[in-house]
Amino acid sequence: MGPVLKAIIPAALLTEIAAIVFMTATWSILAEMHFPNSVILGGEVVTGLGVAAIAVAVFRRAIRSEKLMAARTSSED
Repeated sequence: MGPVLKAIIPAALLTEIAAIVFMTATWSILAEMHFPNSVILGGEVVTGLGVAAIAVAVFRRAIRSEKLMAARTSSED
């Protein structure tokens, strides 16, 4: 299994958890304040963009770690 696939798996899992938590929180807070659906859906879009940024950051860190571990393993051989 290559380093990209090894990095995608934790990034996808962490992104899924973050999306569920943040989008549920956004929906419940805006719905509690009695905003119209258009505002709630706009908030969900903004939250989705934030989750996408988190996904990119997590993937970049994971791929860096995988490449570093691969370099250490190959230098030890």
